Amino acid sequence: MASDKRPGGLTALAVINFIWGGFTALGTLGLAVLIPLMGAVMDQASTTMTPEQQAQMEALRDISGPLFTTLILVSGVSAALLIASGVGYLKLKKFLGRTLGNAYGILSVIYGVTAALLLPEALGGGYTISTIIGLIYPVLTLILLNTTFKEDFVN
Repeated sequence: MASDKRPGGLTALAVINFIWGGFTALGTLGLAVLIPLMGAVMDQASTTMTPEQQAQMEALRDISGPLFTTLILVSGVSAALLIASGVGYLKLKKFLGRTLGNAYGILSVIYGVTAALLLPEALGGGYTISTIIGLIYPVLTLILLNTTFKEDFVN
C-alpha cells in the first residue's frame, strides 16, 4: 500500500505503542527512584509491612546492583523505542516505524525472558501469567510489522 492512507490497524498499533510506552516510562522512572529510597523505606516501614511485602523489599535489595541497573536501562530504551516507533507508524516511515518497531519487539522478548530467568519470584521472576502477557504484545508487534503492515511503510 503506497498511498497516503494509513491502515487503521497501524494507527491502532501506534496508539497502543504510545500508551504502553508511557506506562513503561513511568514504571522505569518509579523503579529508578525506588532504589535510592529503599533503605529508608525498609527501616521505617518494616513494622507495618506484611511478610510478602518484606520478601519483595528484601529481593529488591538483593538485586540492586548491576543487574537491576541494566534492567532499568533496557526498560527505558524499550519505552523510547515504543514511542519513537509509534510516531513512525503514524508517518509510515520505514526506519522510524518498521525498524524501530522490530527493534522494540526483539529487545522486549529478550528482556522478558531474561527477567523471568534472573529475577526472584518475589519480584515477578519465573514464567508466570504476567510474563506471558508481557511477551504477547512484542511478539504480536513483530508478526504484524513483518506480515500485515510490511508493505505500508513507504520511506
